[in-house]
Amino acid sequence: MKKIVITGSNGFVGSSLARNFFEQRFDVTCLVRFGSNTELIPKECKIYRMNYNNTAEMLEIIEGSDILIHNAASTRAMNWKQFKKVNIDLTEKMLNICNNTKSLKQFVFISSQAAAGPAKDEKHPKKESNRCFPVTMYGKSKLLAENLIKKKSEKPWTIIRPASVYGPGDKDFLQYFKLIKKHLALHIGFKDKYMNLIYIDDLVEMIAKTLGNKKAYNQIFFASDGKTYTLKKFVKSLSLALNTYSITINIPEFMLYPIALTGDIFSIFNKRPSLINREKIKELKTNFWLVNNDKAKNLLGFKSKGNIEHHLETTYKWYKEKGWI
Repeated sequence: MKKIVITGSNGFVGSSLARNFFEQRFDVTCLVRFGSNTELIPKECKIYRMNYNNTAEMLEIIEGSDILIHNAASTRAMNWKQFKKVNIDLTEKMLNICNNTKSLKQFVFISSQAAAGPAKDEKHPKKESNRCFPVTMYGKSKLLAENLIKKKSEKPWTIIRPASVYGPGDKDFLQYFKLIKKHLALHIGFKDKYMNLIYIDDLVEMIAKTLGNKKAYNQIFFASDGKTYTLKKFVKSLSLALNTYSITINIPEFMLYPIALTGDIFSIFNKRPSLINREKIKELKTNFWLVNNDKAKNLLGFKSKGNIEHHLETTYKWYKEKGWI
């Protein structure tokens, strides 16, 4: 039986990992910050609410485990200092703990497509061997964390860079569902946007294939379902899943800046980052968020299951059952 520790287990990806591995009868330990909402974590899992600065306590909890999956991260922050504290400094702490825990055999880091940056065009999706050019502070912080792992890890490591992840429990794509239900679809600019996606179950399965797998040691993998979507195609699929129609409203890019600036101002007063800010605009303006997943297919035997319409229908049903929509 594999004994797995997952940081950031209360979030969308972390809780999905915990649930799946528990169902596979793994011994799962979930680490979350004090005050975190743990409703998505299976109650049968061991949950530790803790201060990540308490190294001694974490060493005691983690000792005896086989694999550490470091998933805790900030996708939105007020400034670089906050991104650095969570995405870089915390990664370094967890890496040091891994190095000093005799039982741990592998350090798995959940990074992001944002660490690599966008592709040149639709014909040249990013490969793991390509140079990285992150366009946001979030992407930069994830890339610097990756570099720390490659430089300082004394145990075999695996880095996963997911494309945009959707599925039951996700709150980012939830906003798309709500808009489509109101028959609205927003499109930034007038050029089509190309992107990759990955359904949460596919991502979990791919990560599972790296655990204790020597082929995955000291390797970076992009995670996507291998299909290229345009924003228009995604909206069409989502409309079909909700059995409705939508009207597309194009927002000129020059209008994004006053919207983002307003969001940044509100975040100062609310003391938390807004959903739309100047950093997010950098992502929205980019036309080619595309990656190549051949490495995961060839080395891990990863293969995406199902189709997007089915996955969106499943997600929509979950949102309705939970009262999120």
